[in-house]
Amino acid sequence: MSVSATVLVPAAPAEAWARWSDLAGWPGWNPYCVSARLDGPLAPGTSLALQLRHPGGRDFWTRPTLTAVLPGAELSWEARALGLRAATETTLAAEGDRTRVTLNASARGPLGFTLRLTFSDKAQARMYVEMLDALRRSFAAGPAVAS
Repeated sequence: MSVSATVLVPAAPAEAWARWSDLAGWPGWNPYCVSARLDGPLAPGTSLALQLRHPGGRDFWTRPTLTAVLPGAELSWEARALGLRAATETTLAAEGDRTRVTLNASARGPLGFTLRLTFSDKAQARMYVEMLDALRRSFAAGPAVAS
């Protein structure tokens, strides 16, 4: 299973990175994020506690671990369960005075089908496309406000 989404954000890479990597600030602009917390520094090996809202309306928790933190360029994490690895990679790339943000999500392992039963590729694609579109709109509307 693999899902990919991309958006062109009307902000310089440093600004886009600042908003995307401020995980605690996600609920302020991300319609699918109820709460987010880093359990340490923004560095590989740090755990996240994300409470997200499934496009169907149910809230769920995921506790991935950061796998890559390249300021201005990449923020990635992986959630693990017995027989399942679910990876999310986001990359940022300058495109003129804007930033292309691409999110790739994949799941592998013998129990990967269980994820697809509860969170189909279509539902994941919808969530990620709308999440990135909200990131784009957050810049068009002005600076994000912490809540």
